[in-house]
Amino acid sequence: MAANENLELARWACDQAKRAGAQEARASVSRTRDTSLEYRERKIETLQESTVKGLSLSFYTDGRYSAHRTSDLRRQALEKFIRESVALTKHLTEDPYRRLPEPEYYEGRRDMDLQLFDAAQKQIVADDRHRVAREIEDAALSRGGDKIISVTAGYSESNSESAMVSTNGFEGAQERTNFWCGAEVTAKDDGDKRPEDWWWEGERYRGDLTDAATIGRKAVDRALSRVGADKIPTGEVPVIIENRAAGRILRFYGGAFQARNLQQKRSFLEGKQGEQVASAHLSVFDDPFIVRGQGSRLYDGEGIAARRMPILERGVLQNFYIDTYYGRKLKMRATTGGPSNTVFECDVVKSVDQWMAELGRGILITGFLGGNSNSSTGDFSTGIQGFLFENGKIHQPIAAMNIAGNHLEFWHKLLGMGDDPYRYSSVRSPSLVFDSMVIAGA
Repeated sequence: MAANENLELARWACDQAKRAGAQEARASVSRTRDTSLEYRERKIETLQESTVKGLSLSFYTDGRYSAHRTSDLRRQALEKFIRESVALTKHLTEDPYRRLPEPEYYEGRRDMDLQLFDAAQKQIVADDRHRVAREIEDAALSRGGDKIISVTAGYSESNSESAMVSTNGFEGAQERTNFWCGAEVTAKDDGDKRPEDWWWEGERYRGDLTDAATIGRKAVDRALSRVGADKIPTGEVPVIIENRAAGRILRFYGGAFQARNLQQKRSFLEGKQGEQVASAHLSVFDDPFIVRGQGSRLYDGEGIAARRMPILERGVLQNFYIDTYYGRKLKMRATTGGPSNTVFECDVVKSVDQWMAELGRGILITGFLGGNSNSSTGDFSTGIQGFLFENGKIHQPIAAMNIAGNHLEFWHKLLGMGDDPYRYSSVRSPSLVFDSMVIAGA
């Protein structure tokens, strides 16, 4: 379906909802095509291709709300589906906070090309996809030789288009592409140890991906660097969280910024807007306007016009992620229902090598294992893996250790950041540097 066809169907569905008795309605039409494949031992291990089409509908009538989805897009079938769904809505429990956003939230939408759709994707053929996966695997096997047990190389791409219409004036349509490729590698080690690591890259445009051989070699180098990993004695040392791993600890932190947790008294940041909740070195922004960004958008799932929004400024809490539903409950103005791209600013920025040289001895965390975080109290605990560095240089790999703390204390220990924001995620975190954390080990 082209964008105009998607919009036309969404408009028609909203009109049908009004005819069936809905006071307000929102309709979203989407189509997504996914292709993925994996190679292992120089043979295809998995090959998948799917196309999913659907219509999502939200109905609001007499203070009642319901949401529905169907993949049957025939008009005759949809007429019955919409009529019956609206009738069902009238029997649900009233919720006075459920209604479409006030139209003022739709205003101010930017007119710009975020370059989220690679038109050249339509010219990619199956041989191109297989070639990339084979080159990644070949490069990894050549690099690792008899030091590795296995390599699983993969490639995936997606193409999606969607349109959304609301009965109170919102209309929007968008197209997106995504391309990912990489490898997981298992290496040999003493006894039954089998250290693993990976390297994957994802871009909106296929031409922005690193060449396949480089990706394969990176995956092997990361796995081989884990050989010999072990615990070290418990101690209190500075910590550097690698850019690729930082998203995990940030997601632990992020639950407290959600309006649902705020309204349900499950956020340790409740009542702290305008207060210092992190180091003055830390500023965090929600930025939906990064060209070709993984989380970029012109509007959110409700149609709220996208804006660059400060979350923390020099450690001071500025905003929460608030949709219109919880905004009404909290008596707060809606901002947006969830993050787009999370970006970071800091007044102390150095390379990771410079940080290690300055700190002398500490832990470089390259991955988190399991763990949990309590959004009510701020307490968190998680396993880690990475490297001990001494005299400013990597000394040995470490594994099976643990870090724990409380977010209200932890983020005050931030000393600065690396110069390496991670580009393959909507969380574009650089490496994060913290002072004196207790690392539990042997």
